[in-house]
Amino acid sequence: MNNYLRDQIDWEQPFPPEEYASRRARVRESLAAANLDAILVTTPANITWLTGYDMIWYHLQNLTGLLVRADSDDTVLFDSTAHTTIISLTPAISDVIYVDGAAVSGTVEESIAAVVGGITDKGLGKSRLGLEMWGYAPHASVMESLSTALSEGGATVEDQWTLVERLRFIKSPLEMLHVRKAAEIGDLGMTAARDFIKPGVMETEIEGVIMGAMMGAGGGYPGIRTMLGAGPRAGTHHSPPTRRQIKQGDIVFVDFCGVYDRYHVNVNRTFSVGEPDQRWTDLMTKAAGCIDAILSEVKLGDSLSSIDAVAQRYTDDAGIRKYVWWVGGYAQEIAVPPDWCGNNWLNPRFDMGDPVVQPGMVFNLENQFDVYDDWPGGSGCAYIETLMVTENGIEVMSKLPRNLTTV
Repeated sequence: MNNYLRDQIDWEQPFPPEEYASRRARVRESLAAANLDAILVTTPANITWLTGYDMIWYHLQNLTGLLVRADSDDTVLFDSTAHTTIISLTPAISDVIYVDGAAVSGTVEESIAAVVGGITDKGLGKSRLGLEMWGYAPHASVMESLSTALSEGGATVEDQWTLVERLRFIKSPLEMLHVRKAAEIGDLGMTAARDFIKPGVMETEIEGVIMGAMMGAGGGYPGIRTMLGAGPRAGTHHSPPTRRQIKQGDIVFVDFCGVYDRYHVNVNRTFSVGEPDQRWTDLMTKAAGCIDAILSEVKLGDSLSSIDAVAQRYTDDAGIRKYVWWVGGYAQEIAVPPDWCGNNWLNPRFDMGDPVVQPGMVFNLENQFDVYDDWPGGSGCAYIETLMVTENGIEVMSKLPRNLTTV
C-alpha cells in the first residue's frame, strides 16, 4: 500500500480507529470461544464492518478477504493490486497480500494459491481456521476449492459464516448514530418522492429524485435497487422502476433504504394520486396499527420472535390476513450490494437462534399486501418501518406517517 496516499486523507472517515479495534476484539473473543485460531472473512459487509473498506467489485471469483487471528490484532487483507488506492485510503487496513490472478486476468487457482501461501506464511497453515462458506462472493465453488487447498496443507477448516454477523447484530453507540443518520436520509428521499409524484412523470424519474435527495445529504447507494411500482404494478414488491408514467388515480408503492456509510434503514410508503378508493385507505389504516401493537406489547428481554408473534396476531385480529403477501422482518445493518437483508430474522432461520430483544438491535417490520379484487388504482400496497432497540425500548426510525398518503 502507499502510505503517502494515506497521509492525504482529508475527509471524514466512517469511524475512528478505536471503533474498528473494538470490533476486531469481539471477533477475537468469538474465535477463542469457538476454539479457532483465525477466520478468513470474505463476506463483503463483514469486511466493511471490520475495516471500513468500501469496494464495489465483488465478482464470483473474487477472493478479497480479511484474515483475523485469535492471538493478536494483526490482520491481513487479501485483494487485487487494482484496489491499491482504495486499500491505501482505508486506515484500518494494516497489511495486504495481493492475489492478482482471477481478480484481474489470471486464474482463480492463482488467487487460491496466493491466499493459502499468505495464510501459511503467517504461521497458520496448520491451524484451526474458519471460512465464510455461505455468501454472495466469492462463488461457492471457489470457497470449496479454497477449503480443499487449505485442508490439503494441514489446516482444519470449519464453516463459520455466521460468526461475524452475529456480532454485527448488536450495534455500538457510534453505529446507532449512523443508523439514525441513515433514517434521516431515508425520510428525505421519501419526502422528495412524495412531493414529486404526479400524473405524467415516469417511475424512473421518481427514482432519480429519491437518489438525488439522498446523495445530496451525504447518503449512499442502497444494497438493493429501489422497488417502485404504480397502478397495475403497485403490488410487484420486488420490481425496479420502469418508464411507465404515473396516472391520476394510481396507487404508488415506493420501497428503498436510506444509507449512511453503508448502514441501511428501510422505509416503504404507499401513495395515492388523488383520492383513493376507501378500501385502500381502510386496509392501510388497519395495517398501520401493527407497529403500535409491537411498541405496546414487546419489552426488553422478550424473544426476538415475540415481535413476529405480535405482528401475526394483530394481522389476524385486524381481519386483513386475506390480503397479506408477507408480514415480518429481518436485521437492518451494514450492507453491500446485492442485498440489504440481515440474516437475523424475526422468525428465526439460518440457525441464527432467537436472541432476546436488547439495545443495539435494528430490524425492519414489513406489512406487504396483494389485492387482486380489482380495486381501482392498483394491485397492492405496503409500508415498512425500521425499528431500533434502545435502553428505553423499541423506537420507530421514520418520522413519516405509514398510512396511505394522498398526493
